[in-house]
Amino acid sequence: MKNYFNVIPDRSHTFSKAHHQYPTNISPQYATEAYGCRLKTDKGEYVDWSMGIGPVIKGYSFDKLNEYLYNRIEKGLALSIPGEYEFEIANKLIKNTKFGDQVRFARNGSDVTSAAVRLARHHTNKDLIICNGYHGWQDWYIGATTRNSGVPDNISKLTEKIDGFSCEQLERSFHKNKGNVACLIIEPMIGSEPNMEFLRMAKSLCKKNEALLIFDEAWTGFRCHKEGAIGYTGIAPDVVCYGKALGNGVPVSAIAGSRDLMKGFEEVFFSFTHAADPIGLSSADFMIDYLDTKFFNQLTEKTNFMKERLTNILDGIENENLRINCTSYPGKLVFTPINRQFSLHIKTLVQKEFLSLGMLFNMFIALCEDHEKKELDMCFEAFENVVKKMNSDGFDLKKETEKHLVKAVFRPQS
Repeated sequence: MKNYFNVIPDRSHTFSKAHHQYPTNISPQYATEAYGCRLKTDKGEYVDWSMGIGPVIKGYSFDKLNEYLYNRIEKGLALSIPGEYEFEIANKLIKNTKFGDQVRFARNGSDVTSAAVRLARHHTNKDLIICNGYHGWQDWYIGATTRNSGVPDNISKLTEKIDGFSCEQLERSFHKNKGNVACLIIEPMIGSEPNMEFLRMAKSLCKKNEALLIFDEAWTGFRCHKEGAIGYTGIAPDVVCYGKALGNGVPVSAIAGSRDLMKGFEEVFFSFTHAADPIGLSSADFMIDYLDTKFFNQLTEKTNFMKERLTNILDGIENENLRINCTSYPGKLVFTPINRQFSLHIKTLVQKEFLSLGMLFNMFIALCEDHEKKELDMCFEAFENVVKKMNSDGFDLKKETEKHLVKAVFRPQS
């Protein structure tokens, strides 16, 4: 079976899903089926807390969505001219998000963030990109990270990455690159409630420096609020990029902005065969209606309940070096070891405990509608057990995890 898996480099098409992200020798190697919030795997069935790394906001194998997709497939795929459906869903997206005048669709987040950056350079006639967070696999972004192998240095130098929501770094970056900043592209929220001071400064600096403000809402769009981070924060960028939850796991993404900006795509090359794939558009069509105000009120309530309960549990960790911080925004919770020196060991320990109770966990929770009381209680039990182990006499973190240690996704290149 070893050679069976070696036909795919790293045994995964996505780094954050790969075998080295879960404890070695005790984690499942592949999934065979998914339903609700559960995965069937080569080692049995598990509750899933990553939900496809964020896009599955209702649940896997959603019957009503599947039926909707089947009906669309019968009308044909990959049409030779624009389908009427493309215009219908573009109008629907604008109406429901209450942002922008025009939309271009694509397949994944990297497509639309890269399109946004190219549009910004076209519009401003400037080259430098400032960003935070994560924005996909394309050269313009990944060249500014530790996983920059294969990206020419002259490309990497055109992107400057700041830490999270540091107002000081943001201001310094604009000052240092005065006159050459094409855009600031940010995740408006990464794992916690919005930093409003940062967002207001971001908008002000972009306006002052004639740079575009781009929101990468691959995560936050259709997860934190019906109108995404724009509706949640009240801060409107120049351009917004959507993905993930827009299709509940079906590949679809979108970029939206004003007519004045978006007309740039008549010149900027952003074109590929399956950009307006009817299956993706159909999933967006269905989910825009399904994700109503009631849905987000319930998701927010469930997130807040989990955040309060898990914070209380994690506050019980006695050793300061082992403490774990829990942050959240509606629909997402993130768990961060305070001492980065032990982050991989702590992650491995927590994952081992979740596995022992029949759950897959990767230090964040992409909360979905199908996570119900039973699953929430299992999550609480796992963290309670972790705290008990950490507080037990003679506990040795490295010894507990050395045979199963996971790796970092963003690590120095070999």
